Amino acid sequence: MKKARILLCSLLLTTLGALAQNEGEDVPVYVIDSVLATPALMENLPPDQIGLITIAHGQKAILKYGSQAANGVIYVETKPFARKRVRRLLSAAVPAYDSLLRRHGSDSSFQYIVNDTPVTPTDETRLMTLDKKTFVSLEIVSPKVLEERYHIKNRQAGVLIVSTEK
Repeated sequence: MKKARILLCSLLLTTLGALAQNEGEDVPVYVIDSVLATPALMENLPPDQIGLITIAHGQKAILKYGSQAANGVIYVETKPFARKRVRRLLSAAVPAYDSLLRRHGSDSSFQYIVNDTPVTPTDETRLMTLDKKTFVSLEIVSPKVLEERYHIKNRQAGVLIVSTEK
């Protein structure tokens, strides 16, 4: 009887282990703000904090993250992380922007305009998708130009960005 119980428990544990492996086989690797994350952490990330999601798959993903990336890698940038990345990119590319940012201490009083479309709080994706590959140029404009050309008031500066991303 004791042998039967041990056999039954072993069979049950082996079956549960196989099922757990099968369920987990299709799980991608999650990377949140450049840090490996668990699926549970991803599930608990508030949607309104997500700035950008990029999906990668294939050999490059496997080379970077190993065999667990066979089902892909989901890169997530939170809005604060994406904004910092973009500020670093723009500061490195355009000294005048870096100077403006240092003078004001933050970009909260700037109006970003990407490809002639003002960036709004509900549509920040246009700004967050900016990277080295898509960035073309940047021009800083005065509050007067912002008001005349875009009818935008109460901003310290306009940051006009040209990007290849549409």
